[in-house]
Amino acid sequence: MLARINSADTAADQLAGLVQFSEDQLPAAREAPGFEGFYLLADRQSGKVVSISLWTSEDDLWLFEGQGTELRQEASSELGIAPTLASVYEVVVRA
Repeated sequence: MLARINSADTAADQLAGLVQFSEDQLPAAREAPGFEGFYLLADRQSGKVVSISLWTSEDDLWLFEGQGTELRQEASSELGIAPTLASVYEVVVRA
């Protein structure tokens, strides 16, 4: 299993919009092959957010990556979130 992790900074007053945007996009992600889950973490005071998506395999993750890139660009333009580089990690322990 792989985890794709992305962090960004947004204005604290934009956080509700980001949460809604993420919830609106989840149905499409859930339909993607190999999708295992999604977490959106936030520091409400600073506006820092971290997203974690979980994927069964590298092939599944990269298959969805084009759509994910498009979604991040849309969030960037709609919510003023500067795009950041993502990191991919192997999940070695899951509880």
